[in-house]
Amino acid sequence: MTFDPFGDFDTAGYLQNSLQLKDPSEVKESEHLSFELSIEDALAYLAKKNLIDYQTVLNVHEILFSGFYHWAGKDRNELVPHLAVFKGSHNDPRSTVFERPDSIKMSVDYALKLAANKQHFRNHPGGVMGQLAFAHPFLDGNGRTILLVFMELCYRAEFAIDWSRTTKDAYLRALSDEIREPRERHLDNYLNPFVIDIASRDEWPETISGIRGLDGLDKEDISYENMDNPEVQKIYRTYRTQPLAAHEPNEADD
Repeated sequence: MTFDPFGDFDTAGYLQNSLQLKDPSEVKESEHLSFELSIEDALAYLAKKNLIDYQTVLNVHEILFSGFYHWAGKDRNELVPHLAVFKGSHNDPRSTVFERPDSIKMSVDYALKLAANKQHFRNHPGGVMGQLAFAHPFLDGNGRTILLVFMELCYRAEFAIDWSRTTKDAYLRALSDEIREPRERHLDNYLNPFVIDIASRDEWPETISGIRGLDGLDKEDISYENMDNPEVQKIYRTYRTQPLAAHEPNEADD
């Protein structure tokens, strides 16, 4: 099923993109070009921000993708508050369930709260990245937006992830598992061996361009259902039980 939350794919193309493209490979290529042309502007914006908050995340997305999507910088709750988004089918127990639209900001705020505790963040980077990915604020461009914000948060906590040693499939598998089971710390276990001392911002554009799979949770097998669907409501009552307590700092962790 084509991801068509606006219901106008045939006339406006994928997600009403500025070129009205429909072919997936053409969409990926043009979207990534918009991203690469805007990386340095987005990083400069982040570096100047005294406080990274939810509006910052929205603004980064707008900087990166406004050349391709007119709705860049607007979250799912503003654009399609009636839709739940999944990776896979909503009735497949192996699918990834993303945050309900009206709780996206709360999830991002929680991730930023976790990142504010610098020592805990360094020990548990996967909890922050996983929470941001679970929030899935945007219809597309989540992985790249979140990565830039995450890298800036790491920089302020005086560490970095050596992304050159990660692999696409292993990272996406750990990320999906983290979203489903945050208490198991799947992404911590994957990322912790790659934690290094702080890296210069000057290296980031080249580093980011070399990371593969950043759109893996945006482009592959995405589906959506109406929030009024009783099955969807049941999923949100049971999915990620008590997720906001999964990565709270405690003495045993640190």
